[in-house]
Amino acid sequence: MKTITTTVCAVFVAMGLSLASANAQQSTDVGFTIPNAEQLQAAKDNRRSQALGDRVARRVMAAYELYEAEDVRAAIVELQEAPSRTDYDRAYVARFMGSMYASLENDDNANRQAIEQLEMSVEPDILSFADHSASLQLLGNLHLIEENYEEAIGYLQSYLQFVGEWNPDVLVRMASAYMELKQYDRVIPLAEKALENMDEPHRNPYVLMIAANYEKGDTLATIAVLERGVVALPAERAWWVQLGMMYNLNEQYEKALATMRISYDAGYLRSSNDHRALVQLYANNGVPYYAAEIMTRHIDSGVIEGTDRNYATAARTYNTAREFLKSAEAYADAVREAEFDDDRMDYSRRQGEALLLAQEYRRAIAPFREAINLMPNGEDAGRLYMSLAEAYFYSNQYQQAYDAAQSAARFSSTRRNAEGWAQYIKDTAERRGVNI
Repeated sequence: MKTITTTVCAVFVAMGLSLASANAQQSTDVGFTIPNAEQLQAAKDNRRSQALGDRVARRVMAAYELYEAEDVRAAIVELQEAPSRTDYDRAYVARFMGSMYASLENDDNANRQAIEQLEMSVEPDILSFADHSASLQLLGNLHLIEENYEEAIGYLQSYLQFVGEWNPDVLVRMASAYMELKQYDRVIPLAEKALENMDEPHRNPYVLMIAANYEKGDTLATIAVLERGVVALPAERAWWVQLGMMYNLNEQYEKALATMRISYDAGYLRSSNDHRALVQLYANNGVPYYAAEIMTRHIDSGVIEGTDRNYATAARTYNTAREFLKSAEAYADAVREAEFDDDRMDYSRRQGEALLLAQEYRRAIAPFREAINLMPNGEDAGRLYMSLAEAYFYSNQYQQAYDAAQSAARFSSTRRNAEGWAQYIKDTAERRGVNI
């Protein structure tokens, strides 16, 4: 981790980014406030202490013993029979029953019954501070599980305003609920507020802000959050790839390449798409050799599919890098993997051209002949015959070169050049003592 963090710092400074940008904004406005310490203490002091009636207390004790023995349903029945007479009795029993229903497993109605009881417990607002706050939080969580997002938000906000603390976990849950409601502008400040109140940065607020900004179509804001995220949590592999992709989307190509290169060196690129994106970035930034090397290396390793098109991509980038022999080899692989004759013909032609550029004239003959054989009847093969004539000529096979030029002369597109080329071949051959 030390190595990657050091690399991150160096690269981000080079890219003109401040490491301070990893810190969340301060005092984010989330649309509501919580009491300060003095107000909270006053609220606690004004809260009456109440006790259960004796008969209810005995039922509660019996229910608790059943609960401890893991007989939750029997405990619920015991509480249902409690002779509650006061508002406090009813609120306390309802809170206890709600908690028990929430603990039931394999019961599709349990959460709804828990919500019903807990809502009864908080409505009169007479439970102890600890019991009332716990009921509010549990209600918010249960509504979230039941996908009642607006209700969840309401209870979780009430919880925060009751306890007077910016609980980051609760803020994240509220942000998640707004995300489900597609209210993206409400997601971001809550996630920011959660970050402000965390001892150590956590991925969830960043994930929510990244997703919300992306769904809003705000590319620059998405980039800004990702920049903060990878500095704060550099081991989050997916963020590096996302940041590189977002830079690329925003046409910041140098930053895109730098970010994806960090991801590659750190071993964060996993999928074929990730590696092919890096290949494309190298090619677009004028570094074709690395583009081709990464493509072929990861085709060989099996990370990138060994398709004809992927081999052809490697071949083209080798060609741009003037690595003509490697280009020809990659085109040979593309020919082998191609499914259709049209593609095999095109790759064979390009393989021959790469070998010509590498001055491997004898080796260029076979690919050109293969491309001619794959040419559909009636189509113009003039250029292919001209290339074949060149390959034969420079390998001192003058008769074959002359014949190929004569074949090229049959096509109107190359007739004039082919006739002149044929005469030149014949004259050269005669000067060198070869009769045609």
